[in-house]
Amino acid sequence: MKRFLPYYSHLRQVIWPFIGAICFGIIYGVASGFGLPFMASKVLPALFPEDGIVQPLLLVTREKLASLPAWAHALVSWLPDIIIPASKVLGFALLLPIVTFTIRGVSQFLNAYLLNYAGIRVLEAVRAQLFSHIQFLHLDFFRKHKSGDLISRVSGDTTIVKGVVVDATNDILIQPFTLLGAMTYVTVLALQKPDTVNFLLSLLVVPAAVLPIRYIGKKVQRKSQTMLRQAGELNSILTESLQSPREIRAYNLEHREVSRFREQVRKFFRFQMKVIKYDKMLSPIIEIIAAAGITFAIYQVHGSSLDQTAVVSLVVALYMAYEPVKKLGNLSNRIRQGEAALDRIEEILHSPIEVATPASPRPIPAGRGDVAFERVSFGYDPENLILRDIDISVRTGEVIALVGATGSGKSTFINLIPRFYDATAGRITLNGVDLREVALSDLRDHIALVSQQPILFNDTIHNNILLGRPGATDAEIEEAARRAQALEFITSFPDGWNTIVGERGDRLSGGQRQRIAIARAFLRDAPILILDEATSALDTESESQVQAALEELSRGKTTFIIAHRFSTIRNATKILVLDKGRIIATGSHAELYQASPIYKNLHDLQAVSAGAGK
Repeated sequence: MKRFLPYYSHLRQVIWPFIGAICFGIIYGVASGFGLPFMASKVLPALFPEDGIVQPLLLVTREKLASLPAWAHALVSWLPDIIIPASKVLGFALLLPIVTFTIRGVSQFLNAYLLNYAGIRVLEAVRAQLFSHIQFLHLDFFRKHKSGDLISRVSGDTTIVKGVVVDATNDILIQPFTLLGAMTYVTVLALQKPDTVNFLLSLLVVPAAVLPIRYIGKKVQRKSQTMLRQAGELNSILTESLQSPREIRAYNLEHREVSRFREQVRKFFRFQMKVIKYDKMLSPIIEIIAAAGITFAIYQVHGSSLDQTAVVSLVVALYMAYEPVKKLGNLSNRIRQGEAALDRIEEILHSPIEVATPASPRPIPAGRGDVAFERVSFGYDPENLILRDIDISVRTGEVIALVGATGSGKSTFINLIPRFYDATAGRITLNGVDLREVALSDLRDHIALVSQQPILFNDTIHNNILLGRPGATDAEIEEAARRAQALEFITSFPDGWNTIVGERGDRLSGGQRQRIAIARAFLRDAPILILDEATSALDTESESQVQAALEELSRGKTTFIIAHRFSTIRNATKILVLDKGRIIATGSHAELYQASPIYKNLHDLQAVSAGAGK
């Protein structure tokens, strides 16, 4: 349980419901461990009296208290005589089960209800903590982890950890009281009836239950780790399939996807059954040990002076003593499963936030958008650099186009400006300030990004544009849409600004999605603009509309463009030609076409492709 201690801090926000759940659980435990055997010892004589004559019921008398040892007598000597007259014994006997089971039932319900309330709040907090940490991890983390597996950890593994922090803690605190209640009853009866002492020897088999608990617990932990990994794989296939419906149908991959999913389901089933096998094996083993103990106990009291009522109540007490042992054994398995889930959760929580805001960030001088790369190199692996010795200065208002073959480093170059990654060597400055010295939020407020496949959230058009600058007025949002040439199609929708765009904007056309993204960038009005192949996926008509909007958007801003279509970069102030992570040529279109064989080759290949497509 030591590993789970940091997560108990989440109980602070629900401490009183949790304490209430524990209190009601203790009441339930005492009512079970002590109440049930006590009830049996009082009800049976009343319902089946010796010689058919009902005797007064002596619950507590000073004469009985006097026979107790001095230490026990001192604890209960203040109690008055409690004697039920013979005429009321039957009524008492009939009422006692109702009272006992009512106390057990009500306390059990309140324990479960308050515990679930506290547990769901803890689950909410653990998930929020995990999700929050994921939001600040660098992009390389997502390159290495499947989205489906991350979903499995946030949704499934956190539920298992919650079960340990709340449910397991509840059992750890409550089950001992059930055991203590049963043992108290057995001890009190043993003090009153010496023949009962032999009965206590049956409890010597309790330590034997520890051996299967330890062995099976280790098995459960190992199998749970494998099962959770397989759950992540299953989630990954599901997520991947749901995100690619067009491609699956276009290439007739439906049966392949069904086959892959079924195969993963079968694997997951096998691992689940292995966990269930060991988890559920423990309970019957402890039941067998308990049965052996009870049998031994009955043998011990065989032929003694104990009456049947005392034997029955003792058997009930002994069974109630073994019940907590069984539950605590199952609890051991749950903790092992929780540790397996915790391994996967903490792999995320302990992942370093490599791109972070400095402790004392510097402000970015306003009014300009000067960007400089000073001997910048970068690689996910320092031994395998993607960018090498990039050295360039860009003044406010310049339009910089990046050209190069696939894998030349264009996207990596762009990703370093908003600090999606930090340079491996060298530095990047904005208005003379090192990007690593400014607050991330401040830096990204200075940048607007329009990508090839802009992500729209499953919300209204109004709210998707508003993301550019939360707090903007409706008039400012409308003006941004107008400048992005999006106002006409927005107002043509039946729901207008309240039109839901669908998941990833799938209810809009490609051109409409791009213009919503451009409207978002207009609203942001940042001094630096990044256009990451913003028109490469559009048809000619849509490209014309989007290009017109982009030209207005980039006016007066420091603009970086990645474009596959050379028609979109002819008017760039400067074109950078990248090859194998290095800038090998710089200049205008005319200059580079004459001086750079790589640029000329890329341009001519596209011209030939465009001509062939006509």
